[in-house]
Amino acid sequence: MAFDGTLNNQGVGAGFILTSPTGDQFKHAIHLNFLTTNNIVEYEGLLIGIRAAVALGVKRLIVRGNSELVANQV
Repeated sequence: MAFDGTLNNQGVGAGFILTSPTGDQFKHAIHLNFLTTNNIVEYEGLLIGIRAAVALGVKRLIVRGNSELVANQV
């Protein structure tokens, strides 16, 4: 799973891509309707991705993101 978030003057959003071992992908993005920081947006991307993986019955998950703070805390 790869996750990311974005915070700019046009709004706040987070998303993820789940990739199966065979290369199939499930992509999803959301718009967040609250004021936040860039780090929280990154966490939201991670959380929605993990929730989707659990809902899809994923048993093993490798997570990648570009936020050093989130990666070090998780």
